[in-house]
Amino acid sequence: VGLNSNGATSGLSDDAFEEALKKFASERDSFLEDIHISAGTVPTPTQRRPRPRTLRITQDENTLGVAGLKGGVGSLRRRLSTMNSMKRQPSGTSRQVSVRTTKRLSGYNSVIPTPQPFSSSPGMHPLKRRYEPVLLDRYPTKTMVDESKRRNPFPDYVPMFAFPNDVTVVSSDERPRSTWHGFAMTNQDNSKLYGVCVIMWVPLNHSASEALERHCEEWRRANMSHEERELASSLGERLSGERAKLSRLLAELPGVASGSPAREKLEEEISAVEEKIGLMTDLLRPVRHGAASKIDGLTEGDTGFWIPRAYGILGRDASLVSFWKEWLRAIVVPMTNGAILRVPASSPKVGIWQPLERYVVNLCVEALCPITSLTQVEVAIRDLRLYARKEAINEIPGSRNTDLFALFRCLTVPNIMTLFEYALAESRIIFLSSHTAMLQLACSALTSLLYPLKWCGVLIPVLPARLIQALEAPCPYIIGVERRYEKLEFPSDDFCLVDLDLDIIESTAPPTPLPRPQRRKLQSLLQVAAPHHNRYGVPVGPPPYAQETFPRDAFSSESPQVFMPNAAPSTLASYVSESSTTFGESTSAHSTATVFNAFLLSRDQSQGYDRPSTSSTGSGTNGSQSSRRSPPSPPAQSPISSTFPGTPTSRNDSGFALQASLREKRSGHFADGLARRNSAVHSLFSARNPLADKTNAQQQFGFDRIGTIKRPSQPAVTGHHPSLSTSTLGNGTSTYAPSVYAQSTLAASTVMPQQLMQPVRDNETTKWIEGHCLLRRNKDGKSTCSVCDERCEEESFRCSGCKITVHFRCLSAVCLVCPIAFRADQVRAAFVRCFASLFYTYRRFLHPASGDRRKAGLLYHFNMDQFLRSVPHGDSEYMHLLRQTQAFNEFIHEREAARAEDPNIKLFDEIILSKRNRGKQSFFSKSSTGFLSDTSDHLWRSALATPPTSRLPGDRAAVSGRVPAKLDPTLMKEPRSIQGAPRLQQARTKRKPVASMLGLASQSADAQ
Repeated sequence: VGLNSNGATSGLSDDAFEEALKKFASERDSFLEDIHISAGTVPTPTQRRPRPRTLRITQDENTLGVAGLKGGVGSLRRRLSTMNSMKRQPSGTSRQVSVRTTKRLSGYNSVIPTPQPFSSSPGMHPLKRRYEPVLLDRYPTKTMVDESKRRNPFPDYVPMFAFPNDVTVVSSDERPRSTWHGFAMTNQDNSKLYGVCVIMWVPLNHSASEALERHCEEWRRANMSHEERELASSLGERLSGERAKLSRLLAELPGVASGSPAREKLEEEISAVEEKIGLMTDLLRPVRHGAASKIDGLTEGDTGFWIPRAYGILGRDASLVSFWKEWLRAIVVPMTNGAILRVPASSPKVGIWQPLERYVVNLCVEALCPITSLTQVEVAIRDLRLYARKEAINEIPGSRNTDLFALFRCLTVPNIMTLFEYALAESRIIFLSSHTAMLQLACSALTSLLYPLKWCGVLIPVLPARLIQALEAPCPYIIGVERRYEKLEFPSDDFCLVDLDLDIIESTAPPTPLPRPQRRKLQSLLQVAAPHHNRYGVPVGPPPYAQETFPRDAFSSESPQVFMPNAAPSTLASYVSESSTTFGESTSAHSTATVFNAFLLSRDQSQGYDRPSTSSTGSGTNGSQSSRRSPPSPPAQSPISSTFPGTPTSRNDSGFALQASLREKRSGHFADGLARRNSAVHSLFSARNPLADKTNAQQQFGFDRIGTIKRPSQPAVTGHHPSLSTSTLGNGTSTYAPSVYAQSTLAASTVMPQQLMQPVRDNETTKWIEGHCLLRRNKDGKSTCSVCDERCEEESFRCSGCKITVHFRCLSAVCLVCPIAFRADQVRAAFVRCFASLFYTYRRFLHPASGDRRKAGLLYHFNMDQFLRSVPHGDSEYMHLLRQTQAFNEFIHEREAARAEDPNIKLFDEIILSKRNRGKQSFFSKSSTGFLSDTSDHLWRSALATPPTSRLPGDRAAVSGRVPAKLDPTLMKEPRSIQGAPRLQQARTKRKPVASMLGLASQSADAQ
């Protein structure tokens, strides 16, 4: 038994502890087994139901044919036989009504079970127990009757969706990372409410912490041996001492001359202490339940216990979820106590943080809601400007606000195709991920790609753990579940499990594949539009912004359109009119700005906000960035939005600039983690290379350093292959427009270029991060870092695609994909082109309605039998299966009930006309697609919500930086007028003034 620095006895002497630490570093896996650590383990007496036997679904192009189509007919028809649709043809044979059919007809509410009650084991560790979340406060409040009547009724189970796995108390030395996620709730009338919330962690109060610590101590005495408690206590004390030693060494570092032997010795000692702290932290983690929650000098909070608190927004418009998310991230920045790097300090020049209550009133009452593309709503949060806008009537719904990259980063293109086929078959799709935000991102992306079809089944992006029985619902659904659920049980059969963390799709039966020509063309276009895995080395898995609220402790954003005052130009008309062989080439690619720091972007915009750019003002670096971020557009600014005061700030204006620079510059050993996995490179790279410097492309992508690795499953291109034509590979200007309806088999083969495996590797001059090909440059002293906005006084790296410049120390902060590596507009165009090919001739079979159909309000009658006979032979069997889905029947019903001039109908019809025009050589024989290319209503004029301002007594920073459990009514103000228009009073309309009201009648009466 040895003595520690405080004179107390500890379980191990210093020498024995050093030996144990070395053994843990070398034999980490077996070390904990040798000492028999059992602290914190929860016995599971009940066995989980065995998981159904599933198959990993991998699609091979050679196996997709008529045989593959017929092989899945039986399973698919069993699923589709339970669909209910008013357009379904009556069956000639009588069929017994099943339980699945009965529940499918009952609607959404019948398949959602009652939430399971709480149940906790008496012997469970207090920190493993779960608590029921409750609603702390809301706005508008229950007392605001008039305001509440204008909105949807507040749903009951909002806390359960904000905390799908309930609430747990976390014991940690540092504040847990903030997370976010979106969700959707269905009302009794089947209308949906969409929500998004940000979860912050606050310290548990002292009284509750003391009571919890007493329960933990009782559990330790009852469940842990004396040796285990001694080990945990000794680890905590020693770790505290090492942290204090590290602080002392870092304080001595500035006083030692750089390059001297003393400086090298001090840095080596610091590195050794840091490594020791890392090992001790890893060793303490599995035995943490045996130590005290708070360790002096180590624990960040006052108690060491943390509880989550969620701030969220509910609304009816799904397209505003991305805007709401950025708004929530902005208002919680002052709650992080300076943890977010590179945020300018508050000042009258930059802006001053307001209390949370002012921002809530400003968004919920004072700001308008965008309805059309004529206006956009502008909301100010300190020096940030956020813009909410809707897509135009001739754009794909959700195309400006739905994020697709998260789903395409988790799944490769073949798995995306498989998932798409399961969705078209209206299967039971289950998304599985360790990150809650990834579930909502995947669900919204998948349903967005189904346009012009609509998902008609049950949609629950985040299913709470207490509603896990909904997975047994006998109807089509798309449901997201967390991997950490304890009672996660999948259906017995007939489901599709999509593991978003591992890029795996499992099911009891493979999906019915698309017709071979459409499938080959769609896969080819997706490889061109989303080459981030094949050519740019982006790893597979959830993106950083889906894992936490502030990746790399920075206010970066994957939704740049929220911070851009000018909307990006529409590209749908050009992408759907291009030939498949030149897809994405003839149109100049619009490069979207990458937002690594929204505060920096807001400052750059405010400097030149009041005047247009000229040849003199736009020639510098900032001018080039501004012109690249804000494409030219015709809208004029509103008088209100043009009165923003300038908020220029210094790049070192942050109160935490010294802390941030030390934190970043001390972590200079992160380059080892920048290696990227191998990826494939398109054989048409020279023709489709989006990078600007064509002459140095070979050196940029390492063709001279790395040998070509061929994929084993694909033959080499040594001549003309019967299925993969190479006749047009070298000619990027071919005028031949391939069509899946052409009689020649060459049409489908010309759009399937050969794929080559090309490793993407880092070296001293090239770094690959999230699709950015960063090339080392010599120091020039002129360019600024896109992350920290400091001058590049040393060597830097410049992306050859999007042209960002980054310090070597800032490479770890590059967490957003390069716009060249993933083009969301082209991805959407690829899917809608696939549907245009499938439904190419449907308009021919819409005839004027008559008789009972006309009395029912229908304008047209769709002849389904003639349509099925008209499609090519390879498509007919798939269309026979598709006709049984509710989505396709709703698609036809919408067109039977609306005229062809309806914008919702005309958009897809002109996409089909664009496909028809691609096959016509003569200009005069082409049909007009003026609606698709019309930009007359692409205005998006800003409607500014009056920025919240106030004068607060006392410490303003303390008021704005708090994490309130309830909204303070004293900090709220009466909602102001909206754009100068007074709010309508809920009162009776007064009649026109008459003589009696003006007092003239009384005067005449007195005179008489």
